[in-house]
This record gives sequence, structure tokens and C-alpha cells, in this order.
Amino acid sequence: MAISSVQTLEVPDVCHRWLENRGTIYQLLTEFLGHKPTLSLVAHWSRSHGISKAAELTRGGRELMHYLSGRSPEELVKICEREGAEYRRLLQHSKQRPLAESRYSPYSCTAQDLSDFYASAGVAFKKVSGEPDDHLAIELEFITVLHDRMLNSLYSEDSMIELMDIQIRFLEEHLLTWIPALCRELNASTMSPIYLSVSRLLAEFLEYDVAMLRTWRQSCLTVKEPVREPVLA
Repeated sequence: MAISSVQTLEVPDVCHRWLENRGTIYQLLTEFLGHKPTLSLVAHWSRSHGISKAAELTRGGRELMHYLSGRSPEELVKICEREGAEYRRLLQHSKQRPLAESRYSPYSCTAQDLSDFYASAGVAFKKVSGEPDDHLAIELEFITVLHDRMLNSLYSEDSMIELMDIQIRFLEEHLLTWIPALCRELNASTMSPIYLSVSRLLAEFLEYDVAMLRTWRQSCLTVKEPVREPVLA
């Protein structure tokens, strides 16, 4: 009987912190940009493990942690009132600022393009609020789904590289083509400590994430070369 060998992937030490944190940070971004702040949500953010992880990697994460951590119940109520009103103005009721790639991308992109991309990766979404496929929440969730698949494929190098390639392509061809423009508009439209920090976290982390994916992929192909962690300016 022939025994087939499975090529396994040895994750470089420099990638461990990023790999452990990235799913949590993507989930955190989805929470901040997809949900109006309630008192329970603001209280959760004030002690969030995710914010501390984001603070390890980005300036935006450190700003969020500084603003929200260690707040008294009275302060959390005031933050909830201010930031809830700002969320409604900035993200919920602003027809001029839909959180969709087709609104900001300089390229011709439709929701159908994204639907086809998701289908090619074997991903389908059950949408509760009817978001288009190019909505920010859906695009972030797509990366999160592929991240979870990577964690379940750590011992198969071929599967890992394929999933990395899909994510690199998606970040380069979709998220990174329009998120900088969205963040510039948000920065010019608000003085909110939360949404300025979230905007910075989003822009910083996407750039860092694609750089780390490229670094990790290269380490798989060139094992003998040292792996250097990308550094944010």
C-alpha cells in the first residue's frame, strides 16, 4: 500500500503574533463600523481583548484603547450618547457615504463582481440586513472566513498558499482600492475619537495585513531566507 505524504507548513515565529490577532481585529472593525454604539457594546469595547490586540500592531488601536479603557460607568454612558449620535450621522443615515466599494473605488466594480469572487472561493453569505456584496461589512467578513479556513489548514502548505493568494488578491484588487478614500472622507467629516481611531486602524491594518500575507507566503517558498516583519511608519 502506498503512503502519501502531506507537506506541512512551519509558521515562522515572526508571523505568530499577527496570525493570532488578525481574525480578532477584523471582527473588531466589523463591530465598530457595522453596529451603532449601545451602552452594552461600549462597555464591551472598554474591556475588549480585541482592542488590546489592535493596540499591539497599530496606532489606531492604541488610540482606541487610550480613549475607551478604564472608563467609569458614567463616562461610558456619555461616550455612548455622543458616539451613538455620531454613528447615525456619519454612517447610518448618510446617503452620501454608503460603505460600499462601488461608491469609492476608482475602478469599475459592481456587487456582482464581488459575488462572483466570493463564489469562486466557495463562500456564500446569509445576509440579515440585505447588504450589497461590495459592502464593507461583507468584504471584511470574507477575509475573516478565509482566515478561519487558514487556521484549519496550518498543516497543509498547498492549502495555506492557496488561501493566502486569494486574500492577497482580494486585498489588492478590492479593499485597498477604496478603503483609503473612505478613510480620508471619514477623517474630514468627524471629530469623534472613536471613528477617527477606527478609520486609522482600518487603513493601517489592511496595509499591514497584506504585507504580512506576502511575507508569510514568501517564507513558505524561500525557507532559507530570513523573515522580516513589516513595520508601520
